[in-house]
Amino acid sequence: MQVGLKLGSPDSSYKNAIYDLWEKKVFQYIEILAVPNSYKNTIDFWKQFKIPFIIHAPHLGHGMNPSIREKEIENKEKIKETIEFANALNAEYMIFHPGALGNINETVRQYSPFVDSRFLIENKPFIALDYSHCLGSKPEEIKFLMEKLGIGFCFDFGHAVCTANSLKKEPMELIEEFLALKPQMYHLTDGIFTNEKDEHLRYGKGSFPLADFLKLIPQGAKVTNEARHDFKDSLDDFLEDVGKLFGEPLR
Repeated sequence: MQVGLKLGSPDSSYKNAIYDLWEKKVFQYIEILAVPNSYKNTIDFWKQFKIPFIIHAPHLGHGMNPSIREKEIENKEKIKETIEFANALNAEYMIFHPGALGNINETVRQYSPFVDSRFLIENKPFIALDYSHCLGSKPEEIKFLMEKLGIGFCFDFGHAVCTANSLKKEPMELIEEFLALKPQMYHLTDGIFTNEKDEHLRYGKGSFPLADFLKLIPQGAKVTNEARHDFKDSLDDFLEDVGKLFGEPLR
């Protein structure tokens, strides 16, 4: 299994910690959230690392919503900047969200001009943090986007658990439906197994059956740790989480 470190594009304070953990082989790639309007001021920082990268496009919190036609101009700028990051860092994948409160066919229309072999769509919770309804929360919606756009899939375990609780379905059954779509990579955190909202808890702080989740991930697959960072200038929280997930007994 390849473990990914998730950071935002402005996170330059972690420079020493990144070098240290990379040399210790604690992670195998970095997944960067491309915060809007940050490319010019941050790309030189990231280019110094000879490390594999994956780029995550901006999300709803950054105003990115490809399912809404009125946001198309704004969305285009964010997509283009995501691609700039991916090109400059020779990223293997770019991860995008389907949008919320809009039309899934509009999502297809807005993404279509930009699709290439690096493009992955990520499943979302049924209910977003602001209580809006997310597209791409169900396996059939992700399958639709994959087929219409000819793209791959990034599977988020926590988002699937949240959706299952919203839809009153058994979480592990819904997870199996998503896994049938053969994801290219995975996102993992801890969380409350009965909640409808994703909390990105650190491992051991929630009730997810993490050991069961790990058994479902193919050998050698990429798994980004999306647990929250508690420390501003240190990655000790990430180091602790990786140890808990892989070096100590799990629930």
